[in-house]
Amino acid sequence: MTPSARNLLFTLCYLLLQDTSVNEAENIMLAKPSRLSDVYWHAENANDGLKNPGSTPARTWSNVTPVWQGDLQGYYTVHNISVTSDVTWSFGENLERAYVGVSVDDSFDCSDVEIFVCGQCPGVVGRGETFTFNCSHPRPVRFVRVWRNITEFLVVSEVEVEGTPLKRSEAKYNQEFNKNVSTPMTSLTVASANECGLQCHLSQPCLSFSYHPTAAPNCLLTTDPADAAAAVGWTKFTIEKCSSNITCHLADQFD
Repeated sequence: MTPSARNLLFTLCYLLLQDTSVNEAENIMLAKPSRLSDVYWHAENANDGLKNPGSTPARTWSNVTPVWQGDLQGYYTVHNISVTSDVTWSFGENLERAYVGVSVDDSFDCSDVEIFVCGQCPGVVGRGETFTFNCSHPRPVRFVRVWRNITEFLVVSEVEVEGTPLKRSEAKYNQEFNKNVSTPMTSLTVASANECGLQCHLSQPCLSFSYHPTAAPNCLLTTDPADAAAAVGWTKFTIEKCSSNITCHLADQFD
């Protein structure tokens, strides 16, 4: 492949493997990145682990199709999603008829995203009610979404997710030169960038890695694609989050 831009796209293909090391009862949405279609009260209020009276929910302004979305920072088979209405004020009605779903891609940043609907909240919702939906998607998913198909507010006290990590069967990476992962979850010494990429693929979850040909350790893995610092000689690779941009080539393209 001939480089055509500074941020090139690199691809690895692997067989889909399953890792059952995570307890299914664990809340894999806790403290992960989240966002709202617009912010009245912060998105992270809905996955901070707090759903006791007095805690502040996530809340949008009244707008067309208000959305809350959480990034699991990895790819999972999602088993159950629980959503809790406002526990502090009388905003339970702002979760009425809300849909709960999952997607492989970021619904804010990617085009033609397929949302798999896991369930819908009832038409009447009171204070502090929790609704749990079973969610079985044939592909590993990364994003969890709560939304209303009306022009209204969306208020969510808490979103909790149970799931098992999986590997994507294909991955494409954006390349950035002279940058590395500043706070790695794992540091390794490997023989090549390709081996570093393979370790990222096998170390679920891992969404970004950095490689240096002579440093020790020279392979840094992270779940946070935004984690980056200037570092001469390092190359940072970040997984593409939009499936429509992925074409799979069985080739070593990291070296």
